[in-house]
Amino acid sequence: MKSSRVTLCVLAAVMAAAGTVHAGEIQVDRGAYALQAEETGAGPITVVFESGFGQGAGAWKEVVAGLGRDYHSITYARAGLGKSGSDGHLKRIDAHLADLTAVIDTLAPGRRVVLVGHSYGGLLATEFARRHPERLQGLVLVDPATMGQRHAFRQADSARVQADDAQLRAMQPPAMAADYAVLTEQLDAPGAQTPRTMPDVPVALLTATKLAAEPLFFEETAAGKALWKAQHALLFSGFTRGLHRYLAGHTLQREDPAAVVAAIQSVSDTLK
Repeated sequence: MKSSRVTLCVLAAVMAAAGTVHAGEIQVDRGAYALQAEETGAGPITVVFESGFGQGAGAWKEVVAGLGRDYHSITYARAGLGKSGSDGHLKRIDAHLADLTAVIDTLAPGRRVVLVGHSYGGLLATEFARRHPERLQGLVLVDPATMGQRHAFRQADSARVQADDAQLRAMQPPAMAADYAVLTEQLDAPGAQTPRTMPDVPVALLTATKLAAEPLFFEETAAGKALWKAQHALLFSGFTRGLHRYLAGHTLQREDPAAVVAAIQSVSDTLK
């Protein structure tokens, strides 16, 4: 299978190896299931990581290593991924946000955190920030998906998006294909593209600009990339302070972990 950037990091999730287990593994009780979480470091700033579609805690291991012991880093796998359990029900955005809230409440009770999200995890981080600004010190978005991207892509080339969806579903295991169908249903819903009010927290937004030599999907084309950048510019305009950097590949936490570490440090520096 050819490796290239795919909407919401779906293709990377299909190809990803199992995540490395870090010291400090903790189970977060969710009643019918438990989430696998991992803690590293004991610094004064707590950083919580939300991975891309289909990816677990191991996606962040190089970034966590780069932060070192000076930060309190928390990674976890969403329900049904890695060692995390599941109640057997497909999870919608609200359910994932409830799980993220439980992770923060369990591992950083009473503390405000820096939330870092990649791809679909970036969408979750943005929605969490919008709904729970009192829980955040800052936000780092690593080439995030947005609530409005599907509407923008479909308006530009609806037939191509439909064909891409069919191709992606054929490439995914059945459970992942079902998760993807639920996600696209939510992003295709009327009103999903409505701009959201963002909280007054420092943000670092990293946008991937690399074009695929042989695009497999619409967002890898020049037209798709232009829309992706426009989505990120609109997202960033909702914040009052922070930085927006343009880098290369979609999986920056693996391709350029130092850039992600620097983004986290830039946000945390405003808190000292």
